[in-house]
Amino acid sequence: MNRSPRNEKLSVDIESAFPGSGSALSDQFIEMHPELASLQGASTPPLLVLVPAYMAWCVRNSHRPEELVHDYTLNALAEFGRSKNPAIEHLNFKHLCSAKQQDVVAKFLSWCLDPTLLLHTE
Repeated sequence: MNRSPRNEKLSVDIESAFPGSGSALSDQFIEMHPELASLQGASTPPLLVLVPAYMAWCVRNSHRPEELVHDYTLNALAEFGRSKNPAIEHLNFKHLCSAKQQDVVAKFLSWCLDPTLLLHTE
């Protein structure tokens, strides 16, 4: 993990807003199922568990920008952000979040914009 103070603070913020998110899913599970949006189903944890677990994985693994988990997590958040109907259960993440949780998601998205993070050069 890139243990910058900014990463540490964001990890703490995610855990505070979404208790248990850092350990809700194993890194191995997330890496085997990189596409967050494809995990909808009866045996799947709820979005308030899934999404922050994937966000926490991204922060812990910012030193691995080649992993598709980063891209798929951002794509899922964009899709959830566009949803205007809270009745659509597989897209209602933003409608389930408290104001504090929405603030942490916004911090995560701002963190993702940092050009020194998630920069993959080949």
